[in-house]
Amino acid sequence: MSELRTNRIVPRDGLPSGSAGGIIQVKNTTKTDPWAHPGGYTAYAVVDGLNVVITPTRADSKILITASVNFSTQYWQGYGALYKKVGAGSYAIVDGAVGGANGSAPRYSFSCLQYSGAQGAQNQYHGTLTYLDSPSTTSAVTYAIAMRGYSTSFNVYVNRNHDDSRTSNDYYGRGASFITAMEVSG
Repeated sequence: MSELRTNRIVPRDGLPSGSAGGIIQVKNTTKTDPWAHPGGYTAYAVVDGLNVVITPTRADSKILITASVNFSTQYWQGYGALYKKVGAGSYAIVDGAVGGANGSAPRYSFSCLQYSGAQGAQNQYHGTLTYLDSPSTTSAVTYAIAMRGYSTSFNVYVNRNHDDSRTSNDYYGRGASFITAMEVSG
């Protein structure tokens, strides 16, 4: 004799409107190649290939974003932030995913403080973020990671060390980075 026991059955398209917590869909992007900030390091630049596109099935859905970023900086500090596409080719920082304003100080989702001595070129850091967004749309939404540095003279890198020329040393390795978007019934 067969028996089926369950606490509840969730519909394929998530929980009914007014219910919360059902995962409707998951989108993920993995970036394994290295990236270097293209210049003007005190301004954020969206990392090529470290974005995810999700099209919510309902306007009242929430989007849970998680990201894991391996990065390094040439000197002192490096910063990462969650960005969202707001127009053709243009992105804006997601205000709720970064710290509050403090004059001209950077606002960020994650950061590192680089060791400034000779060993600094070997360091790689791991930034993570989790953010629940309410896009209120059924159109495609693009989320991305953007990076910036401490000053205009010092670069920031993703998936590699500052000194990427030493290919035979174990401590000069390369990492992988990820960004995931989950539609959650609101």
